[in-house]
Amino acid sequence: MLCLALFCFCTNTPSPTANALTAAQQNPMPPDAGPANVAISDLHCWVERGHFYATGICDNAATEWQKIWLKMEPFDKSGKPIQINGGPDAVFPTFSDAVPPKGRTSFFAAWPLEAFSGVPDSCIVKGAGAELAAPGAILVVLENNGVRMLVPDTIGVDSLISVEKAWHVTAIVQNPLEYQAARPRLELLVYGTDNLLWFATLLNPDDPAQKQSLFAEREGPMEPQEKRRFSVSVTYDNLPQALKDKKIGRVEFQPFNAAE
Repeated sequence: MLCLALFCFCTNTPSPTANALTAAQQNPMPPDAGPANVAISDLHCWVERGHFYATGICDNAATEWQKIWLKMEPFDKSGKPIQINGGPDAVFPTFSDAVPPKGRTSFFAAWPLEAFSGVPDSCIVKGAGAELAAPGAILVVLENNGVRMLVPDTIGVDSLISVEKAWHVTAIVQNPLEYQAARPRLELLVYGTDNLLWFATLLNPDDPAQKQSLFAEREGPMEPQEKRRFSVSVTYDNLPQALKDKKIGRVEFQPFNAAE
C-alpha cells in the first residue's frame, strides 16, 4: 500500500513536501525559456504545519508541446502582496515535462513560512516560462474508479462503527495514437468532499521504490492502441488535515508520457 503522505511515505520514496521544495532546484527554468501561455484551474493554497502549499491544474493554451514553469505570487490576509525569498514570486515546474497543445498537467508546491516577508494567506499562479518539447504519445484515461476502504473501530465498550481508512483507486489508461509511450506516468489528484483539490503527486511505475505499492498491469513502454490498468491505495495517515476531517470526495488520474 502506497501511503501518499503529506510529509512522509511508508516506503523510501521522498515526501511530497521534500519533492515540492526541491523541484525548482532540481529542474530550474532555463534562462532562455519562452513565454508560457497557460490557464490555471482548481487552484488551492493553504498553510499547514509550517509550510504554505499551492496545488492546481495547468492547461497548455499554446499550439506547441511544452515543458511549463509557473510562478506563485503570495498575498497576506488583507490582500497585500508579500515577498518570498526576497522577491515577488517563486518559480516552479509542473509535473509533466511534455504537455501537448490543449493538454493539461498539475502541480503541487510548498515553501516554508520563514521564506515569506509576512504571513501568506492566498496566492495567484501564472505562467513563468516554457520550453518547446518534441511531440509524442498522448495518453488518455478510459476508466477512473475509487473505492472507500472501511475498517471496524470500537467506540465505548460495545459499540462498533466503520471508519474510512483509505481509498483504493484504479485507472485504465490507453495509448490511442501511433506513437509508442516509452515512459508512462500518472499524476494523481485528490479532492476533498468540499470539491477542493488538496493533493497532487506524480506516480512513476519505473521507480523501484513505488513498484511494491503501485500496481501496473504490465511494465515497460505502452504500444500504440494499448490499454493498461494501474491502481494504488491512498491512505489518510499523513494527508492534509482537511482531508482527514472532510474525507476524500474523489480521486482522478492524469497520464502522460515522460520525455527522455
